[in-house]
Amino acid sequence: MQTQNVKRIFNGIAIAALIIPATIAVFSGASFADDAAPPQAPRLGLIEENDGILSHQDRHYTQGLRVPYLSAALPAGSFWDRSFDFIGQALPMYRGDSNSQRRFEWQVLGQSEFTPTDIHLTPPDPSDRPYAAWLYTGFDWLQENDAHSLHNLEVQLGVVGPAALGEQLQNGYHALVGFRKASGWSYQLRNRPALQFSYDFHRRFELPLGDGFGVDAIPEAGTSMGTVMRYVDVGALLRIGNALKVDYGPERIRPALSGTAYFDDSRFGRGPFHFYFFAGAQGRRVFYNRFIDGAEELGDTLGRKQEVLDLVTGVSLFFPGHVRGDFSAIKRSDEYSGQPNNDLFGSAEISFRF
Repeated sequence: MQTQNVKRIFNGIAIAALIIPATIAVFSGASFADDAAPPQAPRLGLIEENDGILSHQDRHYTQGLRVPYLSAALPAGSFWDRSFDFIGQALPMYRGDSNSQRRFEWQVLGQSEFTPTDIHLTPPDPSDRPYAAWLYTGFDWLQENDAHSLHNLEVQLGVVGPAALGEQLQNGYHALVGFRKASGWSYQLRNRPALQFSYDFHRRFELPLGDGFGVDAIPEAGTSMGTVMRYVDVGALLRIGNALKVDYGPERIRPALSGTAYFDDSRFGRGPFHFYFFAGAQGRRVFYNRFIDGAEELGDTLGRKQEVLDLVTGVSLFFPGHVRGDFSAIKRSDEYSGQPNNDLFGSAEISFRF
């Protein structure tokens, strides 16, 4: 039964991927009359974050999945372009001008899973973080104002609890590949609606090296508030390569450094192959974390750490035809008192344009 549930989930992803272009094109004003993709075409991607990529363990933040759809640059006066103007009435940074470029992202489907250190204990260790999962969809309003600064406003809506299908996806996958199943999902956090608002600002400072290569630094600051997490963050990303102008770093699943879907493939220089290497850090002041503080509803109390640090390094590759691949290695400091080790996990993304 669990294997059938997993198959249904992935079948749903495939069906969503097929209907996205027709659905979104109506609202974005995009036209696909020609066979060739336009210079700035929409993009569809798949992001997978997993501790098994690097550490071969199932613990803490053990799995993240997202299917993102990024629009092309929005035509003036289109449905989504007008939504930026509406937001700009309250947030001045979204009042565009002739130098602004606007895009929206639809997080078609996202899911994150969290487990204790030992997934074979039943009942789980009450001093460890609880089993939890959240399933969501969301939208991002991405506005670049001067080709060097980016604003990202995000809204996510979903559910935390058994309805998020954490048990079905993890144990279904374990059954398919012959791994031992996690034993404690019956003790997971209860169902609760999840609503999350996030905003972050990025600024790119570049130093050209010649022949299309360069180095840059991208400081960022932001906040995330809602029923899932509440924190403020600050960080910076350093990059070197020949594709620095196309984005502000690879997309990640929050909380994370960078995390934006913004991408402008019209800014590639000469040559069929482009890349950049990156490294950075982000510090967060955490006021609430549903996946740790929620242990109270199970009768347990964990000491949430208020300061959390992420260190990240990786590479982004851009292939002919504008297929993109990103890989990141992340080390995350302790999130609760008594956590046995820092977490180490990987993030991989592939995306392509229509």
